[in-house]
Amino acid sequence: MLPVLIDIVSTTSISYAKIGIIRLLTKMSQNVSYDDSIDSNANISLVTIDYYLHTCILPVIIVFGTIGNIANIYIFTRPVLYRSCSIYFLAGGINGLLLLLFGTTTRWLGHAFHNLDATEYSLFFCRFRFYFINVIYDLAPYFIACVTVDRYCSSSTSVNIRRLSARPKLAYLVVFGVTLLSCLVFLHTPFYYTIIDSSCQPMSGVYTRFYSSFAAAYYFLGVIIIIIFGLGTTYNVRMQRKRIQPVMIRTTKIDRKRQRSDGQLLLILFVHVACYICLAMPYHILSIFAAVQPAFLKNSTFLFIQDVTIITLNISQAVSTT
Repeated sequence: MLPVLIDIVSTTSISYAKIGIIRLLTKMSQNVSYDDSIDSNANISLVTIDYYLHTCILPVIIVFGTIGNIANIYIFTRPVLYRSCSIYFLAGGINGLLLLLFGTTTRWLGHAFHNLDATEYSLFFCRFRFYFINVIYDLAPYFIACVTVDRYCSSSTSVNIRRLSARPKLAYLVVFGVTLLSCLVFLHTPFYYTIIDSSCQPMSGVYTRFYSSFAAAYYFLGVIIIIIFGLGTTYNVRMQRKRIQPVMIRTTKIDRKRQRSDGQLLLILFVHVACYICLAMPYHILSIFAAVQPAFLKNSTFLFIQDVTIITLNISQAVSTT
């Protein structure tokens, strides 16, 4: 479950920060029963750090992530890279751009400027926003999974399997199918999101556990696909190298250029996978903990760590594109 957005109301930047921190503490005190071992001063420090992390880091993520995704879109729309693998990277770049410009930006505005947080008073925007960001956040691992599957097919020794990677039109259908699937599987969220104490969140009770478990399971399914086909691609590449005979093989300039492009795409894939898993997985792991043990959601330290993992989740969309 995405954490409670910080309320900020004032006319100057200084009062925005002070009043925002005070109001967040008030809101958290209504919903969170802290452990006796946690000093109130420590709670104030955590909330203050959380506020400044979001208001200072998120704009940087938005700027550099937007530049990186636009660069990706430009690179992978070049005719020389017209292949199925590039189409999946292109889809990932567009998805990352939407995620940063809508999901990350609205989150930053909600933290920095209280009166710009429409999720606190508009039920329609509350439901639309969280449905849309659920879809685009969880599309990210599946587009990477599509690339790993494509690279596995491209490196296969089977001619029939390799042909699947040589059909860009098929890649467009896969992108459409994956997007449609994500739109459908999260279709339940608009009906069960509501505004509670000026906070847009899943309805309390059974659905809160279901949502956390479902979102984490859907994410890890994509990660499992990435790992399986990533290992399969590595195996195929090693087998290809072993089959190379110790004789000089004449290759054309076009063949060498294509081999170099394939190697670059494979390197980009591994960078995407490493960055995404390292930066995005912590949030989903904490979501599982929260689903298994809801008491964690009443611990200020856990909520602070969860907020930090949301920042790293957004960073994953900026770092993996640069």
